[in-house]
Amino acid sequence: MHYVGILRPIENIVVRIFSPIQHRIYGVGIKINSFYTNYFVNKDLVQSYQDLEQQITDLKVENSQLKIKISDSVELSALQDYLASSGLEGVTAKIIGKNPEPSHQSIILNRGSSSGVTVDSPLITANGIMVGKVSNVKRNSSEAILVNDSDSRIAALVQNETNSKGIVIGEHGLSLKMELLPQEDEVKAGDVIITSGLEQTIPQGLVIGEVNQVITEPNSLFKTARVKSLIKIDNLTQVIILTSQIDD
Repeated sequence: MHYVGILRPIENIVVRIFSPIQHRIYGVGIKINSFYTNYFVNKDLVQSYQDLEQQITDLKVENSQLKIKISDSVELSALQDYLASSGLEGVTAKIIGKNPEPSHQSIILNRGSSSGVTVDSPLITANGIMVGKVSNVKRNSSEAILVNDSDSRIAALVQNETNSKGIVIGEHGLSLKMELLPQEDEVKAGDVIITSGLEQTIPQGLVIGEVNQVITEPNSLFKTARVKSLIKIDNLTQVIILTSQIDD
């Protein structure tokens, strides 16, 4: 009947009825196919972006570590150069710990008695500035108090006409002062303060700081000088521990 045309009118009606539906189904199929195509493409893009972000993060970490290594190497080289040129005996040491309390300025070093470190061994920087003194020693590590700690005491002198002697004391981790300066001696701002050599383990001539202010009290035999360190003590990462001692 199809071939003789009897069913053709009915077929035409069916086609007209279902044609829009077929078009809609086809359109939906295209959209579904497009959705999945875009989904997988976008998924790949997201993964590529995440991989790129991870690579950037890894490079930043690697760059940061490289900067630290370069900085450590430069600082170590400067310390070694100072030791070689000064004629002093000592070992370089890394600061591996620090007391978290601001009022207690003490640090832990990665050198101990096996490296010749003893109690009261001085700590200095690459330009010969004294920054502390060893207070406790173990075989492979040691503890030191910095010059601005309240327990720090260093025999010192002012480089003035009379080489005025006194004691440099730390002030709660904030600053330094020099006490027991003779009242009659002329001490002024800008005068450099060095170690006096009166301590068995500390040679003369290590720079401690400079006079910032002189405080005079009436009817007193002594005066006090406020002292400013010539470096940022909080920024230290490596130091020299002097191991030579002064002969009697």
